[in-house]
Amino acid sequence: MRTLDRCYFLPFLWFLLLAGFTVQAQIGLQLKAENPRYLRYEMILLKLVISNISGNTLVFSNQSEADGGRIFFAVNEHSGKVARAFDATANPAADLILAPGESRELSITINMLHDMQREGVYSITAYLNHSRLPKTHLSNTINLEVMEGSTILERNIGLPSQNSTEVIKSIRLLLLLFQDTEEKLYCLRAEDDENIYAVFRLGPYLSGTPPQMDIDGSSSIHILIQVRPKLYSYLIFSFVNRNLKLRQQRYYVPDGGTPTLSKQTGYLRISNAKVATEGIDFKLKK
Repeated sequence: MRTLDRCYFLPFLWFLLLAGFTVQAQIGLQLKAENPRYLRYEMILLKLVISNISGNTLVFSNQSEADGGRIFFAVNEHSGKVARAFDATANPAADLILAPGESRELSITINMLHDMQREGVYSITAYLNHSRLPKTHLSNTINLEVMEGSTILERNIGLPSQNSTEVIKSIRLLLLLFQDTEEKLYCLRAEDDENIYAVFRLGPYLSGTPPQMDIDGSSSIHILIQVRPKLYSYLIFSFVNRNLKLRQQRYYVPDGGTPTLSKQTGYLRISNAKVATEGIDFKLKK
């Protein structure tokens, strides 16, 4: 029986190993989520870091083009159901150009690409195809949970119309209590029977003064929540066209009683409170 000479076999083995490594490591993908748990309908923002170690410039455009590349995702519930893609041709990496050795971070709102409205635990993996690469590359798999909150307060408000003849739509404003992984949070959600207009995390739940929510004459939404034993967060939201925006947030401390939203003067204001001083009454997380 003939055997391969050892002096020829070892260099050949190293060549195979190095060639295999080169093929496997042309692209690096690292996927991560900002939070492990999200309120139902909240925007789920993912970060995808793409590292180009192919030694060549890679252009990501339409898959049909000769030098095209595409990123897509597999999103599956732990129950076994597949979270369908709203648009199977969507490409979060469209128009991206990666130079040799370059890394780029993409921000991707995954529930704008896949239907993740149901409560449950989801597994998410990113995939990358490119016409110049011999294989599909995939990222690490992350798990995150989508949960519904419990309604604390509910109000209705008219959505600003585009013209004077349009039927005025009614929007439900829900102040929700959401169980995050480490603490309970107050959240605000604006919705109707067809659409979700916004979801905001407002601040931590504290077993003390109940939260308050009211609407002023210009349809702005005023919310007062206790976030620490002697600290209150006062938030004002307004609709800009059909987008709900945070217009103002200030912190207050008690002054002569329990802080409360009041309309005694004809407009909404906070009574029994004074504006808190940052660095003395509270410190914001950087």
